[in-house]
Amino acid sequence: MINKNIFVVTGGTSGLGLAIAEKIYKSGGIVVVLGRNDTNIKKINKKYNYKKLIAFKCDVSVEENIQDIFKYIKKKYGFVYGLVNNAGINPSRSGILDTSFLDWKKTIDTNLTGYFLCSKSAINHMKKLKRGSIVNISSVASYGMKDRISYSSSKAGIIGFTKSLALDHADEGIRVNCICPGYIPTKLVEGYLKNLSKKNLNNLIDRHPMKKLGKPEDVANASKFFLSSESSWIT
Repeated sequence: MINKNIFVVTGGTSGLGLAIAEKIYKSGGIVVVLGRNDTNIKKINKKYNYKKLIAFKCDVSVEENIQDIFKYIKKKYGFVYGLVNNAGINPSRSGILDTSFLDWKKTIDTNLTGYFLCSKSAINHMKKLKRGSIVNISSVASYGMKDRISYSSSKAGIIGFTKSLALDHADEGIRVNCICPGYIPTKLVEGYLKNLSKKNLNNLIDRHPMKKLGKPEDVANASKFFLSSESSWIT
């Protein structure tokens, strides 16, 4: 069941995050999306008029920002039942020798530490409800990918984080699951895909068992399932 529950989606102002947020909204949930793009935030709030799908500017890597936004959500809407950790960046498509420490740190801070901070605040809400569901968006890059040292490391960390978090809170009715999508032509990867030769693009597509790239709706549908009572025995 999603109807009337409160959800938070990070990186929710575009791409996968927005598709997930809109899927939850259409299912009757109240959705707070967090992002850093002012233009996208304004578009969402104009479209939905701050009703049941609301966007806020927030850097998930800053602890004070996360604590403040979850306190506000509790005061304004109530306790959070569902969290989708989706915010992610990929500033360095390089091996270790060509990856700066700054790019490494930015990637880990957003892609992994952000998941830690949001989950910590969300679980404090869920413990009050005695139930809850967290969905972490990782990537096939978690299994190792050439010239993705920082991104792959952050996404692999999400899998271990998910498994530990699930075990820690299963007896409290809080479920934690992880989705590892293949390539989806969102803004994060569009530029990369466009720069591939036709041969390399076809090779990349062929590496997917279904022989096609994914769509944001594919991840949104899976997320909705893990957030809903239909997956109540899955963690």
